[in-house]
Amino acid sequence: MKRKLTTIMCADVAGYSRLMGRDEEGTHARVASLLRDLLVPAVTGHAGRIVKSTGDGLLAEFGSVVEGVRCAASIQRDTAERNAPYPSDRHIAFRIGINLGDVIDDGDDIYGDGVNVAARLEGLAEPGGIVVSQAVSDHVQQTLDLHFEALGEQRLKNIERPVRAYRVCAKDGAASSRWRIGRQRFGYAAQAVAAALALALAAAGGFGGLDYLVSGSTERTRSAPRPSDFLNARPAGAVPFSIVVLPFSNLGGEPQQDYFVDGITESLTTDLSRALPGSFVVARGTAFTYKGKPIDAREIGHDLNVRYVLQGSVLAGGEQVRVNARLIEATSNTELWADRFDKKRQNVLEIQDQIVGRLSRAVGLELVDIEAKRSERASNPTAIDFVMRGQAVVNRPASPQRMIEGRSLFQRALEFDPDNVDALAGLATTYVFEVLNSYYEDGREQRLKDGMGLVQHALTLDPDHIVALKIRAALYRAEGEFDEAIAASQVVIAQNPGEPWAYKEVGLNKLYLGRFEEAMEWFEKANQIGPRDPSRWIWLSAMGRVQFFLGHNDDATRLLRLSAEANPNDTQAYALLAAIYASGGRQDDAKSALSNCYRLRPELTIKRFFADWPVPLQATSPEYRRQHERFRDGLRLAGMPEE
Repeated sequence: MKRKLTTIMCADVAGYSRLMGRDEEGTHARVASLLRDLLVPAVTGHAGRIVKSTGDGLLAEFGSVVEGVRCAASIQRDTAERNAPYPSDRHIAFRIGINLGDVIDDGDDIYGDGVNVAARLEGLAEPGGIVVSQAVSDHVQQTLDLHFEALGEQRLKNIERPVRAYRVCAKDGAASSRWRIGRQRFGYAAQAVAAALALALAAAGGFGGLDYLVSGSTERTRSAPRPSDFLNARPAGAVPFSIVVLPFSNLGGEPQQDYFVDGITESLTTDLSRALPGSFVVARGTAFTYKGKPIDAREIGHDLNVRYVLQGSVLAGGEQVRVNARLIEATSNTELWADRFDKKRQNVLEIQDQIVGRLSRAVGLELVDIEAKRSERASNPTAIDFVMRGQAVVNRPASPQRMIEGRSLFQRALEFDPDNVDALAGLATTYVFEVLNSYYEDGREQRLKDGMGLVQHALTLDPDHIVALKIRAALYRAEGEFDEAIAASQVVIAQNPGEPWAYKEVGLNKLYLGRFEEAMEWFEKANQIGPRDPSRWIWLSAMGRVQFFLGHNDDATRLLRLSAEANPNDTQAYALLAAIYASGGRQDDAKSALSNCYRLRPELTIKRFFADWPVPLQATSPEYRRQHERFRDGLRLAGMPEE
């Protein structure tokens, strides 16, 4: 292994899943042709090396920054020309990111921040566009007849420092001449590379998944390579915390359902990449090269260099949609988690959101827990290790001890990286949960102030951070700003429609506003999306409260018992059970529920219980306060002391 400075280019097809959904065979053939006949010759013709290629793109390196940018521009120009015969909705457009950086080269692959930055810059590019780092721009601005439009400092996922980025375009701004720069003809060597590549892949059974590596130095690519140069090669160990979401199988076999099933795969990939700190989630285009093929988790893990494989199936029949999913540890082929559930057929987008929400939440929680245990054994833990362990703690049913433990872990993470957004949002979570669960008699205002400061810092660094957005909504509720809290929760829903926590949050705010039936509808949505969610106890308890307010005591006690089973540390559920039992003359049951309250808070009195209410009572509606008094009266009947 050696370190070196090199120019890294990442390219992939924009909207690949959409194109595949519209015309799978045609898109696959056209992309294969572009890779074989255009991208490979372009890279080698500019003295570059193809490090690896996936189904919808490639990773390449160049000894010259100028040649790397020239190559990217020629790819975009020639791709646009090849799109001319097709309608605009069938155009295939590449996004390209280029960085100049230090990498580790093991002879077969390259690794390091230099590669990661190039991949993230690619994500900033428009279809048909190129985005480069400042290091690249500084080297070529005076050499190439191109315009470099400053995009400012960009906070890129999993890159600690901000990166100054530039969009590359023609100086005249005309689309037709966008990439007119010293066009070079490819000579014999480049044609030989393409021909040898085609022969090597044909011998292996055709282009198939288009997953290959080109070995050898930059110099060697100038002469015709041997077919053995194109054999697959992978590093020995899987990337830490890495996963591929394989295309879900359409068991019904109806072609018109493919778009629905593929949409689940694509959305799951996106959700998991946003939700898992420090993770590497294989791009959807690469995952789709395995569509319709036999699944061998060990082989896929080796080919893609990932630790986990998520696979599943969807069967749509009659009025039901059945979903099966399995999470597999690739190296051992061990099943770590599985789920099967049915959904009623309804609005396609709504049911897709529900399926994706349930799966991404469940898989995310499972992976965080697994990786947290792995992180505990790390000899040299990093910020991500402490974040993972902190998230695993606060994801469990809340208790005072867990909030203290989680806070300590997030604070350790921030010692390593003061701007780690996951740690900032996690630390804010512990303060807000302590207030909303009424764990302490004092310090409420300071906790809310600290929580809001952390959330604002996190959202300044990453305005779309899902945990920070959730905690912002909870903070508004804790401060009695219920309408603002509803609006903030709906921002979360718009970003992640399958997040049950956000539906619960809307319901709680409507409850405090006295809109009990509406609140119940939102709690039911949360329960529908997250029937096994670790936070389910919160909306079960709230549903029990609504039923009590509506006079449905049997339903209320059933829901509150379920809540207490899900989280035996929730004082409110036991207190409300005691009040309902006492109001109905079931004094023994009331005493039993009250004993659980004292188990958790031996000093509890009516005055202390309501003084520690999660929200300012004066901000709630008159109808809510009237029902609240019924709760207080019930606790008196149960025998809880006044002071």
